[in-house]
Parts: sequence; C-alpha cells; structure tokens
Amino acid sequence: MSVKLIVLGLLMGGEKHPYEMQHIMKIRKLDKFVSFYKGSLYYAVEQLKDEGFIEVSQVIKEEKRPDKTLYRITEAGKNEFQDLLLQQMSKEEQYYDPLYTALVFARYGDSKKIATVIHQKLSYAEKKVQVLEQAFAEIPPQTARAVQYIYKGMIETAKAEKKWLQELYADILADQLG
Repeated sequence: MSVKLIVLGLLMGGEKHPYEMQHIMKIRKLDKFVSFYKGSLYYAVEQLKDEGFIEVSQVIKEEKRPDKTLYRITEAGKNEFQDLLLQQMSKEEQYYDPLYTALVFARYGDSKKIATVIHQKLSYAEKKVQVLEQAFAEIPPQTARAVQYIYKGMIETAKAEKKWLQELYADILADQLG
C-alpha cells in the first residue's frame, strides 16, 4: 500500500502531525494489514508537501519541546487521494507462496521431514486465525465498517489457508503427494 495514500487518507479526517498519524495507525492496528517503514511516513509527508498535496496548517511551539508541525490536505491532495485510492483498489496482485514451488517436487522429498514442516506451518496458521479473531474482537465498535471488512477478509483467508494445510498434511501422512 502506498504510504502517500495512508498520509492523505489520514489527513482527510483533519489536520495532523506525523507522530499523530503513526499513533492512529497503531491504535487502528493498521500494522496487521499495512506494511511500511516508520521513516517512510515522514519522507512521504515531505514529498506530499513538495508536490502541493498537503500543506502546513500550523506550527505549535511549546517550551522545552521541539516545534510540532501540523499538516492538512489541499484540494489537489484530495484529488490525488481519490486517484491513489482507486489505483490501490484496482490492483490485481498475484499471490505467491514459496510452498507452491516446493510442492511441485515434494514427491521426491523425505515425506516425514515434509510432514514436520507442514505441521509447523499448520500450527502457525491456526495461531494466525486465533490472533486475527482476537484482534477483530478487540477493535472498538466505532471502527469504520471498511476496516471491519479488512479483518473479516483476513480471517476468512487465514481460515482457508488453515483448511488447505490440514488437507495437505493429511495427504502427506497418507503418502498421497506422488
């Protein structure tokens, strides 16, 4: 996901300081489904400012603290947000799992060792389902419905992966991969 989209999206809700943006992302548990480096947020803010998509709304000066710069989205930024939003939603991403490559040749491998690896992956998948369900149960009721759908999608995907691994594991134990 584009860090620029994240910054612009957060600013659609009102002016914010980059640290506040990070805090909101943490509270909303965006780290569960968005991957980015914290330093990239500040870099994106600078880029968006240079491109005219956001602007400084105010600088708060406090004694014994560094200045706090608040940003707001511009009209050009609102248009850019709409473009980035639709681009992100339109992306067709191919799912690649390294396990797929290995499975092609699994019939030549040691089935006991393969079973051990798949059992570990299955345990991880079971844990992932539990963690996602717990996270979903803990989100505040006022959380946007769209975010709730993200969790629901991640949970259903994790459950499907778990089921698939259970079937694969059973076939490996029954020596049916050949």
